[in-house]
Amino acid sequence: MERLADTFESSAKRWELVVYPSMVAFVVLAVYGFYLIYTLSRDVHNMTLTLTTLTISVDRNMNDMTNSIRTMDHTMVKLGNNIGNMDGNIQSMTQNVATMTQNTNAMATSTYYMQRNIRDVARPMNIMSRFMP
Repeated sequence: MERLADTFESSAKRWELVVYPSMVAFVVLAVYGFYLIYTLSRDVHNMTLTLTTLTISVDRNMNDMTNSIRTMDHTMVKLGNNIGNMDGNIQSMTQNVATMTQNTNAMATSTYYMQRNIRDVARPMNIMSRFMP
């Protein structure tokens, strides 16, 4: 019986070497797990507060944003109409510049003929000026 008690005691000491450190490790891991869960819940709480603040801010500014977008929409419609008018004016300007180009070419041609006619008249006039006192 004594031998059984000695065997049991030595076996218990071996188990104590395994069980007590395992229990300490379990407690350390449990505390660390609690810490992780606590920090996660704190971060989620902070994120919730931030999102609440952001939602309130967006809600306050949403009417202003909506009005600004409506104004921008009306302005873009006016801009589109004005660009249509500008297109018509630019076409008119293009036609006027083409007319001016034709008139300038006609003036250049007239100037050329005028120069030729003056040269043709200048020769006889040069001869006559010799006879004049």
